[in-house]
Amino acid sequence: MSQLTRSDLLAAALIAAAILFGALGFAGFGERIANSLLFVAWSFILLTLFVLAIRLPLRGRGSRWTSFAANALIVCGALGAVIAANVALYRHDVHFDATREGLNTPPRQLADVVDELRSPLSLVYFYNASDPNALAVRDMIEIAARNHPLLAFRAIDLDKEPGLARDVGVRSYNTAVLQAGGRKVLVENVTDAARLGYAALRVLRQRAETICFVTGHGETFRPIPGHYHFSHVETLRGHDTPGADDVLVAEPEQLDRLQLALNEIGYEMRPLVMATATTIPADCTVVAEIGPRTALATGEADLLANYLKRGGRLVMLIDPQFPVGADLQSRLLAPLGLSSESAIIIDPLNHFRTDPDKVAIPWYPSHSITARLALTVFAQARPIRLSRPPAGVKASVLAASSQDSYLRPPSAAGGITIAAGGPPPAEAEHGAQALVVALEGAFPGASADKRFRLVISGTSKFAINEYFSYVSNGELSVAIMRWLAEDETSPNLAPRTYSLPEVVLTSAQMRDTFIVLEIVLPLSTALFGVAMWWRRR
Repeated sequence: MSQLTRSDLLAAALIAAAILFGALGFAGFGERIANSLLFVAWSFILLTLFVLAIRLPLRGRGSRWTSFAANALIVCGALGAVIAANVALYRHDVHFDATREGLNTPPRQLADVVDELRSPLSLVYFYNASDPNALAVRDMIEIAARNHPLLAFRAIDLDKEPGLARDVGVRSYNTAVLQAGGRKVLVENVTDAARLGYAALRVLRQRAETICFVTGHGETFRPIPGHYHFSHVETLRGHDTPGADDVLVAEPEQLDRLQLALNEIGYEMRPLVMATATTIPADCTVVAEIGPRTALATGEADLLANYLKRGGRLVMLIDPQFPVGADLQSRLLAPLGLSSESAIIIDPLNHFRTDPDKVAIPWYPSHSITARLALTVFAQARPIRLSRPPAGVKASVLAASSQDSYLRPPSAAGGITIAAGGPPPAEAEHGAQALVVALEGAFPGASADKRFRLVISGTSKFAINEYFSYVSNGELSVAIMRWLAEDETSPNLAPRTYSLPEVVLTSAQMRDTFIVLEIVLPLSTALFGVAMWWRRR
């Protein structure tokens, strides 16, 4: 009986590995994991065939016809194994990007929408064949559309099909036409695949949603202008992604970045003057009170309370300078177990840079709004008090400061009095403070089938231009609006911020980075040098 050689053991191990990974590919894992396991099994199959091939003799034993038949059988078996493996791999395709920058991976804005499709979507891209950016977008869409039967994609060279382009209303190069149901969206001059993800959200929207921004109390909302001013800064990223170098030029206290993000995914916006209104219009999907500076007039709190009683959707982002007033407190906040005082939260543990009044939130509880958020920054926030909510109302604290935080009052002049390096006053209240609270349910005294949604925050700054681009502030602002509008079926895409990318760290992260780079790394280099000298002396 012949002994097994090392080559036999290697071939047996490769065959066993191929069978094992192939079986795991059908074991019920997620689609991407299963496809990756099948790819590994395919690789083992090809490697097994190679190992077996190099062991074959150049000439078989026996007569010429016997050798020919044996060789033909071996070739047919190898071809059958290769064809079967490739068919299985084709039916379970998986995409790998070996580039460090992910140049061959569709942006998350597009890939997430395609992965979450629940209804057919048609996308036709009329591109310029001489434009390398357009060709890159075409390839990105093809990768995203691979093995997604609900996405019908077609790329057309505009110079070859000018009549077809004219029939669908295309008048320029690099135009995408998206259709879903009876809705149609046309995006011109698009050489950024991320924009197609936003366009897909617009065309998939069943109906137009209107966000009504309350005005008349010093809010910074203004209707979307016909033209925005952009600057341009040369960066390496801008050479790969057209438009990545564009920087929005706008007042820091305005809401331009938020409005652009909402408009890009299909929301309509208009002002709401409550001083002249007798009721909140029925077409207001969401009412937004962002950054008021003066108190609500008599009767306006009743308008908001009645709106919630009818199942309305309201977001209130109020800064410490805003006087809550007895009317708003008694009519709207108190029935829901809410209150707020005019104070500033100081967090010496989790804060942005060296400013303890800019509270940093590195983690969040489980909620639809905070599902995919990273770090957020709440600058100069007032505390939101939440007692036991009434029956039928569910309340969730979405963000809170650390246990080391304490309160300080704003100055009498309306500004903020902060002594960043000084100790807290002896009478200062310590403990975690709620920054954002979300409530839903039936308003006290209202019909049980009229379910409202309310999000209240102690600062509006994370939604304004100055802080919108910081870490996940923009995603939080858009996610709040979408949760209020019950637009939770499609993924929460990161909005475009039109600003240069920044690395934002909390004070703890800055401290740890300083310790590693300035102390541990030099000290370890010196210690290793001394150890090497001691060994060689």
